[in-house]
Amino acid sequence: MEQVEFDKKVEELIKKTNSEFIEKDLPTFLKIPSNTFNKKGIQQAKDFLLSYISDFCGDFREFEGEINPLILAKVEGQIKDSLLIYMMYDTQPITNETEWISNPFNAEKKILAEPLDKLGKCIIARGAYNSKTPLLCFLNVIKILKKNEKLPISLLLLFDGEEEIGSPSLLQYLEKKKEILKSCLDAYYPAAKQDLNGRAVLKLGYKGILSLNIKTLSKNKETHSAYSSMIPNPAINLVNLINLMYSEYKFNITPLKNPYNPTEQEEKIVNDLFKQIDIENIKQKAGITQILEEDTKEGFLNYLFNPTFNISTLKSGYLEEGIKNIVPHSAECNIDIRFAHDISIAELYKEIKNLVENYAKLSKLEIKLTKKIGYEGSRVLKDSNLIRSLVKSFEKLDVQTEIWPLSAAAAPLSKIQKELGLNFIVGGLGIGGFAHSPNEFIQIDSILNMRLSNYFFLKNYTHNNLKVNF
Repeated sequence: MEQVEFDKKVEELIKKTNSEFIEKDLPTFLKIPSNTFNKKGIQQAKDFLLSYISDFCGDFREFEGEINPLILAKVEGQIKDSLLIYMMYDTQPITNETEWISNPFNAEKKILAEPLDKLGKCIIARGAYNSKTPLLCFLNVIKILKKNEKLPISLLLLFDGEEEIGSPSLLQYLEKKKEILKSCLDAYYPAAKQDLNGRAVLKLGYKGILSLNIKTLSKNKETHSAYSSMIPNPAINLVNLINLMYSEYKFNITPLKNPYNPTEQEEKIVNDLFKQIDIENIKQKAGITQILEEDTKEGFLNYLFNPTFNISTLKSGYLEEGIKNIVPHSAECNIDIRFAHDISIAELYKEIKNLVENYAKLSKLEIKLTKKIGYEGSRVLKDSNLIRSLVKSFEKLDVQTEIWPLSAAAAPLSKIQKELGLNFIVGGLGIGGFAHSPNEFIQIDSILNMRLSNYFFLKNYTHNNLKVNF
């Protein structure tokens, strides 16, 4: 009876403080321009977080990173066993501010254009969706529980300031300091993962990723194109090199030549999932208007399981107005490769490195290959305590759950599994979108359930895992 009464008290406290949280706490955080390479903004975001958690946590350490620091904070709960909570406080930069409907660091309340106008008022800000709002919602609930001395389980809060560039410092930290985190039971990343219909989406894994930069360099200066038959062309050589790796939407690299074969469980999950999902809503939320595959199910399967080869940057030569017929002296591209296959980054990178080195011998150019980030994929079982606890917390708020076998995105979760032996899941309530894009948003009306579900998740997880009353 005591626990039932306390549940009601916590729910009332979360509801009562929701307006203040939305009007005061959240916009203060969202207004900080903490993109990864903005030192001033990162410092402000770090100071804000340390100040915020100081109300309920006095045990925190800061670790110097390659660019930005990692912060590890220990919060004592009713039981000593700990749950690792991963969070990120850096964001993507703003590259096209004119496309935003309001200043990306004013955290203004706006109604988006059709079809997203049906969401009502949303907060428009860089990081509103990915993922400052979920982070602060989670910390706010911890604050309420600690104030009432009812945090059910101890927590290790890990704040990453380099997630948007592949978490290089976190990956090193996990290798060198893993003993600090090994006592944790599992790992959880709070995120806003409801679709536009209000269903919660839980994805049981992430693809692996290898991100590369390739430069082709000539000893010549920019030369008139009349001499193009006499001299090497870095742009042409770069395009030829790319085609050796990937051409006509197919990989030519051995580890990824063959398609990924889903397991029986994955096939069953996809078949069940396809009866529920609304592909058009997914496209709208992502801002997609043009697709490759017209067959809806085939396109969805490709999206989930096919390896991807993406050129995010390709530049060379004269790119200004007018005509300047030259042979460029350099060319450069950024490539990211994502895959569901059970292969190692070392194996994949080795083949690409050998390919580049062999091509360089024939091209008479200097070719520089730089590995930027790389980590394998990750998986968690559908019947794990993490999944069951989240689903139960959503049900408490009358929210249905879609289980996906895999996310087409990538995240450094495999390192947590590999180094620490922990299950790891990303999930939570909240409706938002346009991560990395103009007009990133979070629906205001979904924030209350985001906060409530954090409490129910912690309670369910502790009870399910340890079979205790608290």
